[in-house]
Amino acid sequence: MDEFKQILLERLVKGGADPSSLNSILKALSKLLAADPNIDPAAANERLHYLGWHEVEIDYHTLQLALACLEMENGHHCSIIDGQDRRRQAMRLQDVEIAPSP
Repeated sequence: MDEFKQILLERLVKGGADPSSLNSILKALSKLLAADPNIDPAAANERLHYLGWHEVEIDYHTLQLALACLEMENGHHCSIIDGQDRRRQAMRLQDVEIAPSP
């Protein structure tokens, strides 16, 4: 977990976040993801900018990493939103191999 969180923090700093504001940015980001785990990067950036984090730019991979860290911190193997995590379901479906029809 610490390794993933460290990578997340490094990505946030690389995306323009002030290192002294990381805890506050993580809190805002976790609230965004808790409200909508399927949020796209453009909408996440718009909401973060609205909240005053104008220097932060989030990409898809950073959102995925933040969502994974949030789930691990909360001790859930499933979604924060109790079974409505379409991303996790889609990932499981991609892993299933379909046998060719005879």
